[in-house]
Amino acid sequence: MDEARKKEIREGVRKEFRLGRAALFRVDAENRLRTEIAQDRERVFAAFKELGSSSELELTQALGRLLMNYSKLASYRGVLEGYHLFQAGLKLGEDRARYHLVVYLQDHPTATNHDLIGYLDAKNNRLLTLRTSKNDPLWAWLPRAWEEKLKSQGIECHAGEFWEAALKHLPDLVMPYLSHTKRLAKQPRVKNALFSWPRIIREHRKRRKNRRGTESHPDV
Repeated sequence: MDEARKKEIREGVRKEFRLGRAALFRVDAENRLRTEIAQDRERVFAAFKELGSSSELELTQALGRLLMNYSKLASYRGVLEGYHLFQAGLKLGEDRARYHLVVYLQDHPTATNHDLIGYLDAKNNRLLTLRTSKNDPLWAWLPRAWEEKLKSQGIECHAGEFWEAALKHLPDLVMPYLSHTKRLAKQPRVKNALFSWPRIIREHRKRRKNRRGTESHPDV
């Protein structure tokens, strides 16, 4: 195998770890993988039994260690990636306006900055009309530092104009904020953290609940 082919395979594996983890751990994918592992294990063991010379047994041990170490490495990468996903979710959870924008951008990937600003202001205005608690996480408030800047300049923010006012008077802060949010919305890690993993967890819980219910009522 030439070096170019080896590099291609390595890059493919890395890409699967980075981008395909959510798909890899779907419930149906997990069941299929477990079946394939069991089948391959039987084939490999059957082949190993036919090996007799010391050199072949040595190669068998080396292969077994190689597979085990690769499995450990893959597990470590999985845990590490899971931690990064968790951190990405926490950071977005702390900044609810950015969270709402990322969700919005999934359905409106070509939205302009004014579209995004309009969406945030409309969202706040609706919550204000509904008299939703100001501590409710559905609100998309301006960062506190921005509010202080606007107040220090004597600028009053009316309902439905919070973000519009910030864009008009603090463009050097708002524009980078929106650009960064657009980049976040395209990142597979952020998509997995917000959309893929929650669905995966709900599906696993649902399957476990159904399985327990069947075990509790075997005659059903």
